[in-house]
Amino acid sequence: MRQYKANLNPLLLISPANRNGQANMLAAYQELRGRFAEWLPAEVEYATIKSRRSSSREKIEKSKSDAVDKLAWTIGTVADFQSAWGESEVSDLAGAIFYHVADWCDEVESAPFPLPKDLKQRDILEEISEASADLHLMVCEELSM
Repeated sequence: MRQYKANLNPLLLISPANRNGQANMLAAYQELRGRFAEWLPAEVEYATIKSRRSSSREKIEKSKSDAVDKLAWTIGTVADFQSAWGESEVSDLAGAIFYHVADWCDEVESAPFPLPKDLKQRDILEEISEASADLHLMVCEELSM
């Protein structure tokens, strides 16, 4: 019964001593997901605060600082992910998602206060949702999960 239950969880099938470094690849993917889950909301919050005329300079700067801190951690995680996955479609897609979000962040940062309407209305999470789902499926397929 224990073995049957263990077989139901594909994450338990990957042992640290596996072939092709699958445990490292999975760990790098989970870390990437976690960092993106921290970074993206911080960037969206910064854009939201910067889009409100009522936002104070201090509130904008605090939000920006939080987003930049989370970005720094994410950059390291993306580098680790690409190191673990090597030159692959998975690595390329993760990089493309990261750079798409980073380009949006640059637009938000360089835009005047308050943000222009077209930039304020962009939904970066929606823009990357399909690519993120594709990345997840590619990782699962590559790791035979």
